[in-house]
Amino acid sequence: MHDVILTLIEEIVEAGKRQGLDQKMIAEKAGVGESMLSKAKQADDIRFSTLVRLANAVGLRLTLTPNDPTLQGLMSRSLFDGKPDTGE
Repeated sequence: MHDVILTLIEEIVEAGKRQGLDQKMIAEKAGVGESMLSKAKQADDIRFSTLVRLANAVGLRLTLTPNDPTLQGLMSRSLFDGKPDTGE
């Protein structure tokens, strides 16, 4: 579970960086404590509502996708490009 949370937090931080936001600014925009992102990277758990707020602060939304490689390839439009979709 920690790997999933860490990946989501890293995506949020990267989206923020592309907008010129640092971690403190992302947290402020989301209305959470400035240490929340750092703690979330090290924790095994984070409230879903906090994760949603952080994602929304940088213009992202959390979604679920199928855990089937063929469906993932179709959804990411990489099914026919000759490279396997690693989900990254």
